[in-house]
Amino acid sequence: MNLVKLVEQFSNEEKAREHLTELRWPQGVICPRCEGTKVSPIKDRPQYCCNDCEYQFSVTSGTIFNDSHLPLWKWFLAVYMMTESKKGISACQMQRTLGVAYRTAWFLCHRIRAAIKETNPAPLTGTVEVDGTYVGGKRRHVGRG
Repeated sequence: MNLVKLVEQFSNEEKAREHLTELRWPQGVICPRCEGTKVSPIKDRPQYCCNDCEYQFSVTSGTIFNDSHLPLWKWFLAVYMMTESKKGISACQMQRTLGVAYRTAWFLCHRIRAAIKETNPAPLTGTVEVDGTYVGGKRRHVGRG
């Protein structure tokens, strides 16, 4: 996928949520708390309510997108930028490209790197290089106060 296709495919929040829903629950929406399949959409907001345990959740619950006010399409763009960048991308560059505050860009970069690291911990041990981007590795200056 290239940048143009990404923007075309996820040009608004609704399209991005639909895609994330299909990726997360290909067999239909499942409650993250009780794993019940009897789930109803909430009318006034993009959330679901489990008919068994009455837990309210959204497609972003329990994901890197959770507790973020940033639109999903910007998250998708940030993930694309981080994974396609040959030498990595700084929070300053993310800030300029997405038009967000530096703190938001820093938060995005850290959450995306953490998600990449957690995807499959077995092959991601030690120093791992992905297209020139280092995630993890040896800690520096451990024990210095």
